[in-house]
Amino acid sequence: MTGVHSTVLGQRRPAILACLLLLLEPLRPRAEDRVEYRFEGYYEDGNRTDVTTTGVYVEKELNPKLVLKGEFVYDAISGASPTGGPPSSGDSQVQLMQFDDRRYAGFVEVDIKQGRFTHQPQFAYSYEHDYKSVSLAWNELIDFNQRNTTLAVGFSHNFDQVLGTYQPEFADKGTSDFLLGMTQILGPRTTLTFNVTLGYSDGYLTDPYKGVNFYYAFPDPSYDALPYGANSAEKRPGHRFRQVGWLGVNHYVKPLEGALEASLRLGHDDWDVTSQTLALAWYQKLGKHFTVAPLFRFYHQSAATFYATRFVGDPNLPDGTAYSVLPDGSLLFPGDPGYPGGGVIEEVPTWPGYFSSDYRLSQLNTYTYGAQVQARITEKVSLTVTFKRYHMVGTDNVTLQSAYPDANVITAGFNVWF
Repeated sequence: MTGVHSTVLGQRRPAILACLLLLLEPLRPRAEDRVEYRFEGYYEDGNRTDVTTTGVYVEKELNPKLVLKGEFVYDAISGASPTGGPPSSGDSQVQLMQFDDRRYAGFVEVDIKQGRFTHQPQFAYSYEHDYKSVSLAWNELIDFNQRNTTLAVGFSHNFDQVLGTYQPEFADKGTSDFLLGMTQILGPRTTLTFNVTLGYSDGYLTDPYKGVNFYYAFPDPSYDALPYGANSAEKRPGHRFRQVGWLGVNHYVKPLEGALEASLRLGHDDWDVTSQTLALAWYQKLGKHFTVAPLFRFYHQSAATFYATRFVGDPNLPDGTAYSVLPDGSLLFPGDPGYPGGGVIEEVPTWPGYFSSDYRLSQLNTYTYGAQVQARITEKVSLTVTFKRYHMVGTDNVTLQSAYPDANVITAGFNVWF
């Protein structure tokens, strides 16, 4: 949802005093027109998933009241991802499936300035062989209090189509998001940003590549399904309502020629996933040409109500069934000759309404830490290099740690102003 989220979080306002902006954006001269190139590599340990991203962003001021922005992104994705099914007994490595894909995406936005108002209509598009997305967004910025306060209102809607292993034909899903936020200058060195986002998704929200394992122990083990691997597609609810609050503070410390950027994000949805995110970065100026920024991010979430590593039931009997256990240990099912035959009646349970073993819906923590280095090559050219280490840990004492990835993330790019 590029449009709404970028409204407040990424908005750069000239009213903020130069000392703060020069630290958080130390390499940007006064000209608005620029081209940005970015390469990012995401590499999971153990040769799991690799993602390389190439992006080109262009911003052009057509006149003092009209700014055109656009970006094109190309992703190459390959590797292996957990299927959702548990491993065989005694094996600590969850089962993985191989995949390979390419993504082409981009957006076009026009900023229209009318007095204290800035209108930001946006169109975005993304294409993969198994996922198509069209997004329309509108953001509205309103300045108050001599441009020391900015109110942001945004709305976007995504029209998506998805297919995969368990969904061979394209299925529709839609996502709408509404944002209300405010940026306030608290003093010559401090700014505060707060926003609330409400989001609603409906349609096919299941991951078409993720499966689950249903297992029921019959009195006669010859009827048992395999207790490992995926034997059914997962099934998630067809709707999801999300609420997110975000608070960010930027503070310039003049004696150190550095700036603190801190944010707290709280999230909740009706899948019963609650989350908390804390992000910290310190931008330290080193001489006239360099800025170093160590960073840290912590994220915690609870599990979805329908998450488990295995589910009770027979993979062939989603509606469950009664059956009879005869004295000799043999089993009779409804429809068998002589059922129930005087045996003891047992019950195979009905499948739950929703179920998923996708580790991303489990209870977990993630830790991201690293550093960014920015260098000004000339007055109108800058380079940026970032390294981040990403570590994910399951905290439910049930999901195997082998399901969770660790990764290195490397980003490099340059800006040219003209």
